[in-house]
Amino acid sequence: MQFDWALAIERNRRDLLRILRDLFALAGLDFDTAPAPVLPATLPRFAVLHVRRILRSAEAAVRRLIVIAARDIEVRVRHAPALKPKTGRDGGGQVKPANAGSPSPDALRAPPSPARGEGRSEPATPVTVTIRPAPPAPPEKPLPGAPQLVRVPVNLGLANLRIVPDPEPEQEEKPDGPVPLGPIPAFPLIDPRKRFDFTRPRRRYARTRPRIRLLGDNPFPVYMRHPPLPEPDLRLPGDAVPAVTLLRRLVSARMALDNIHREARRLARHEARVRHRPPDSRRVIYTALRPGPPPGHRKRGRHAIDEVLGECHRVAVWAEREGPP
Repeated sequence: MQFDWALAIERNRRDLLRILRDLFALAGLDFDTAPAPVLPATLPRFAVLHVRRILRSAEAAVRRLIVIAARDIEVRVRHAPALKPKTGRDGGGQVKPANAGSPSPDALRAPPSPARGEGRSEPATPVTVTIRPAPPAPPEKPLPGAPQLVRVPVNLGLANLRIVPDPEPEQEEKPDGPVPLGPIPAFPLIDPRKRFDFTRPRRRYARTRPRIRLLGDNPFPVYMRHPPLPEPDLRLPGDAVPAVTLLRRLVSARMALDNIHREARRLARHEARVRHRPPDSRRVIYTALRPGPPPGHRKRGRHAIDEVLGECHRVAVWAEREGPP
């Protein structure tokens, strides 16, 4: 019996759409219509924490559906010569890539993915990708008459002892009303990698301070005394928290879920570019799925997204192994 990949994608896609619908309702956005031109600037703290907790796992599940959809995409590689660096007045050789700007919302709006019956009858169109080596960077040469400056630290002892008051932090004006939608970020096709740059557990600091500073008279002179620090404000669940970036991620996940085949072609082109690069210039990670559990994985599932993420991860591993065992 052959495994039905299109049925697996469509089934998990329906479950993810139901979960994203709840997140849109919690954020106060309309799920059925196109992305609204404005977004709320702030949300309550409890809503931001809940959306962030579920959205990380939902993004990982959508990413695995894209990996499953990209398993049979044929890629045609076309090699092209490197572009010559542009030399301007400053003699720089920087070349701006063609896709440096963020995609506009109109460009991201595309017809949704075909249904389950249409997906199996759609012919597989090959994807063409152009491999172009990077231009050589111009060597940096110092000017012949440039002076050489050397900084020598000098210890002034007590003469350098002075107390400079800390500058008051500038309070940024946070918009309370709706803000424009702005450029929607492209959906990330690569899992965030685990961090291994730490050797010991994170140290936990106390959140309270002792109220008794000194026992007895203050031995410091008047000009060296600091005023008492104010008590920190308590973080309440109903506080207004900026949520524009989080809501743009939510809209990006919804668009990627509606256009899985388009995102699968993006992933196929990305893998082809990285695979055909020289071994010494592979700075981009090749595998889309990171080793081990997916991002947002929980050993004890507490939400509906945990079961969907586990199913999508299992099917994505099967897709990389060319079928279930």
